[in-house]
Amino acid sequence: PYNIIKTAENSYNIEFALAGFSKNDIDILFQDNELVIRSKKNNEDNEQNIIHRGISNRHFEKKFRISDDVEVKEASLENGLLTIGLDRIIPEHKKARNIPIN
Repeated sequence: PYNIIKTAENSYNIEFALAGFSKNDIDILFQDNELVIRSKKNNEDNEQNIIHRGISNRHFEKKFRISDDVEVKEASLENGLLTIGLDRIIPEHKKARNIPIN
């Protein structure tokens, strides 16, 4: 599960619920306008001791197409919540401006 949150006029966060994963279990790759979040957790951890598995630790991969004018700023993992910060960069020539009347 994930959320996409607008944090400012041109800033966004993508939040992933990743209970049971550490930062060493996650890969984040941004290439060719594609943001890929994937797990690299081993499914074989203590398999013989598990009586019931209600918390998933299987491999996952989620991809997002990112616009040319969006920059991936940072990523953090805290209390099972992975947060990826994005900023939309608008060039000066594309920003709205007032035109004076002569």
